[in-house]
Amino acid sequence: MTYINWTFTAGFSLVFFSFLCFFMLLIFAFGVLLMWAGEAEPGCIVVSGEKFGYNPDTTLADGFALSWTTFTTVGYGMTYTSTGTDWDDQASCSWIVFLCTAESFVGLLYAGMCAAILFGKIGRIQSHAQITFSDAICIQYKYEPNEDGQSPETPMDSPEQPVRQTTIEFDEGSTTGTAVSPSPQSPAPTSIATESLFSPYTPDVNKSRNIPCPVLKFQLINNLANKRGGEIMDASLKVVAGNTDFSRTGATSYVKVNLVEFEHPFFSRVWHGCHRLNAQSPLLSPAARERIRRNGGDWPAGWG
Repeated sequence: MTYINWTFTAGFSLVFFSFLCFFMLLIFAFGVLLMWAGEAEPGCIVVSGEKFGYNPDTTLADGFALSWTTFTTVGYGMTYTSTGTDWDDQASCSWIVFLCTAESFVGLLYAGMCAAILFGKIGRIQSHAQITFSDAICIQYKYEPNEDGQSPETPMDSPEQPVRQTTIEFDEGSTTGTAVSPSPQSPAPTSIATESLFSPYTPDVNKSRNIPCPVLKFQLINNLANKRGGEIMDASLKVVAGNTDFSRTGATSYVKVNLVEFEHPFFSRVWHGCHRLNAQSPLLSPAARERIRRNGGDWPAGWG
């Protein structure tokens, strides 16, 4: 079981080499047993028309030849177990016949196991989606102009509120990406937890405006976009956010991040993953989500 698990993580060259080593080891082991059996009953093995041991210097080579032709079921016919026309006392050949029968059975099982391992490795590679995630994640805001035709106050007008870097794990062909926190030039609402994703937040009491909740966006690229047949049909995307703040909980916690569109019927080139930072978003602190609910589901104006 350990060897089978190792073959799925090792490279193809090492796996092929291990197949060859086990192949030669099994053949040699059966060859030695056949050599001993042939020396005990020379008439039970025919080598080029002669009894086994006709040439005493090649008994190991003759046993090895009978072993590998039996193991692979090739059977060239130059070395084989004798029949009734070759040797009358077939009862004395029972041990040799059993060895050859057992070796052919082991050979069939070994060939099937090697084929299954290779098929599993190839299938594992093909199951990985050929896509690339963007390194950066942006947060898109939509502001309604005020009476002067200007956008309302943005976080640039207030002291900077940095957001901790958060790891976002994307489940699309076992591919992962990292969410980069917004830079000081990007709007960074104070509703997102400053110490961690789930730390408490003390909301302000500014007057509410009908501002839509911002959208967290990232991008996926199909690496086979310029190749014929490289489209991914019925693709699905799952996003998990990890809180790596060990100072509060002492362990990493994960939450599922719901996307606006988590399925794509025909992913050919680019796919934009979108998550709305609303009252149901796990990326906001509980106090921030409650503030949005009290604001009728809109983004509070005091947050930018």
